[in-house]
Amino acid sequence: MTSTEVKAGLLYSNSGPGASPAHGFRSGVQARFDLANAEGGVNGRKLSYVWRDDATDPALNLVGARQLVEDEKAFGIMQGLQVAAGSAQYLGDHTVPVTGFAAETVWSQHQNMFSWHYYTAANGSSTVWGDFASSRGGTRAAMVDMALSDSTRKYHQQVVESLRRTGISVDMEYEVTAGTTSFDALARQMKAARIDTIAGAVFPDVLAKLIPAVRAAGVDLRTVLIPAGYDQTLLRQLGPLLAGVVVYVNFVPYEQNPQAYTRMLGAMSAYTPENQSPTQEGAVFGWLSADMFVRGLREAGPCPTRQSFIDGLRKVHDYNADGLLPRPLDLSTNFEQLSDCFTFVQVSDDGSQFVPLPPSPRCGKPLT
Repeated sequence: MTSTEVKAGLLYSNSGPGASPAHGFRSGVQARFDLANAEGGVNGRKLSYVWRDDATDPALNLVGARQLVEDEKAFGIMQGLQVAAGSAQYLGDHTVPVTGFAAETVWSQHQNMFSWHYYTAANGSSTVWGDFASSRGGTRAAMVDMALSDSTRKYHQQVVESLRRTGISVDMEYEVTAGTTSFDALARQMKAARIDTIAGAVFPDVLAKLIPAVRAAGVDLRTVLIPAGYDQTLLRQLGPLLAGVVVYVNFVPYEQNPQAYTRMLGAMSAYTPENQSPTQEGAVFGWLSADMFVRGLREAGPCPTRQSFIDGLRKVHDYNADGLLPRPLDLSTNFEQLSDCFTFVQVSDDGSQFVPLPPSPRCGKPLT
């Protein structure tokens, strides 16, 4: 922090097994910071950032955080998406403000960490996933996950609890990889078990192998429900293979409200034209992480400190990222609870587009 500049740190999985949903994350950050600078900065200070790749490794996440804070002198950190637990305690001990994608329970355990959505909680779940699957006629589910991190396993348990508490039996649970799993054999087992619902934390490259195998085996699927994959680039590459798949997102999808994306798309076009799919979830995650960082600086006042950033942002009761979020958030309380409102979008029958499903957002009830 100087009289003319604020330097931030960006720490995310640009490589490793968690890199797929982070595609576009950095371009979202870049576009939001460049727009802020074009509008005069924050209290006369220009925004800059330096970045590190944690390679989806908690140990490297801590190394990256130390480098950004101690060597690069970053004022605060933007994090995404999988392994923030590696540096959470270190950043908390040094009162470093953090904004980003909260996929792990540590985000709700540190006052210095801020997000627009909390995917996991230390305890409990929500009916939101089970309610949706039930509404599609689901009765027997298979959980299919990629073995990524502790956060993935926690998420798995939350979805299992949600399905079971809403009357859906979870009859099969698998960990899979795109390269070594026999999807034909897995599909035959699903057929024998009369599975009609597939849920879990899997990336589209896995689904592109699983779904054709399931269809070929004659599995009568009612729904396939996943937390990642909202990306036009994937539709161009794999669209017909993913037809009917439902992705749930924690922001307003572009197809539902294009006007909410006016500022973001304008900035992406001007400052990160290399990104050909600016409405992809990774770019939106990056934009939202940077937008919260900008808001925190504004709330900190003309002479910001790390503590005034944290205190100021925690007092914001109506954060909605210029309409990108489905409803305003109270940042003084949202970190204390599992977020359970999503917009569900389905890949069209021809695989060419995402179709928002009503109601939007769809919210569940907490399960303890």
